[in-house]
Amino acid sequence: MFLLFLKIIRRLFKSIGKKEDKLNQLITFYNFKNNIFKYKIKNQKKINVIDNYDNIKIVTAITFFFNKAKLDNLNKICNSLKKISKNNRIFIFTNKISEKQKNLIKKKISVKINIKIINQILNDRLLPWYHLILMKKFFLDKSITHFIYLEDDIYFSKKNFSYWLQSRAILKKFNLIPGFLRTEINKKNKKIYAADVEHNMKIKLLPNIKLNNNYSFINHHFPYQGMYLYDRELMKEHLFGASSNPDCGHGAFDISKLDKRMINLDLMAKANIGLTYMNVPIGFFNRNVILYNTQKKIIDDKCYISHLSNRYANEHSSFGNIKVKNIFI
Repeated sequence: MFLLFLKIIRRLFKSIGKKEDKLNQLITFYNFKNNIFKYKIKNQKKINVIDNYDNIKIVTAITFFFNKAKLDNLNKICNSLKKISKNNRIFIFTNKISEKQKNLIKKKISVKINIKIINQILNDRLLPWYHLILMKKFFLDKSITHFIYLEDDIYFSKKNFSYWLQSRAILKKFNLIPGFLRTEINKKNKKIYAADVEHNMKIKLLPNIKLNNNYSFINHHFPYQGMYLYDRELMKEHLFGASSNPDCGHGAFDISKLDKRMINLDLMAKANIGLTYMNVPIGFFNRNVILYNTQKKIIDDKCYISHLSNRYANEHSSFGNIKVKNIFI
C-alpha cells in the first residue's frame, strides 16, 4: 500500500509540475500584455531578400564528428554558406581523424574550408564547445561582423541570413533576436514538419510584435534551432556572459541563472542554445522570435532552416510530428 501511495504522489507532483509550467507561461504572456506599449514598431517595414553581402565579413564554425556518409550534406551546407558572402571563412571542427579522412573531407567539400582537428578531447560531447575558442580569436578582429555556429546537418542560406540581418535591425531595441525554425520533410507525404515543436500552440497566448498589416514577429515555446547567428554585440554578450559556460542554467553555477529548460538540454545542444534564455525581455519566453505571415497564417519560409538528416519526421519520436502549417492554432 505504501508503494502504491508513493506512486500516486509521484504522478500528482508530475501533474502539478506540468500545470505549473502552463501557469508560468500564462503569467509571462500577461506580463507581455501589460507591457505591450514597449514593443511597438513605429515605422512599418518589409523584410526583403538582399543579394550582395560581400562587404560583410563572417566566420562560420561547424561541428562535425567524422562520418563519411554525412560528407555530401556537409558539402551542400558549406556551398550554401559561401554564397552568403565571399568573405565567409568556414571552419570545420572535428574529432581525431587520420590524414586519409582529413583529405577525404577536403576532396568532398568543393569550397575552401579550414579543418580544426581536436586530437585530445576529454569527452566527445565537449567537441561542440570548441568553437568558442574560434569566436574569441576572431572577436578581437574588429573587421569581423558576424559569427555563425552550426550543427553539421543544418542548411543555412543567403535568404536566411538576409532575413536575420534586416530583422535584427528592427528587433535590436527590444533586446530580441531573429530566430529560425528547423524543418524536415516526411518521406511518405512530402510535407514540411517542424523538427523541434512538440505540440501546437495557441497563437493568441504568444507574445508578438506587429511589423505591418501582413507580418508579425512571434515568440513561442520551442526556440531550439541547432545553430545561432550573432553580430558583434551578441558575440560580446555571449563570450563574456554566463551563456558561454557549459554549466549555465544549473543552480550550482549561479542560482540566479537556474533554468529548468537549460538543465534539460544535453551538453551538445547547450553549445548552440547561446543567448536564447539570457536577459529575456519582460513578457517573453525567450530571446528568439520568428517572422509570421498573419494573412496566410503560417511562419514565413525565410525562417526555415532545413534539418538535412530528416531524422525526427521519419521515426517515432516526440519531435517532428507537427506540420509547419499547424504549429499555431
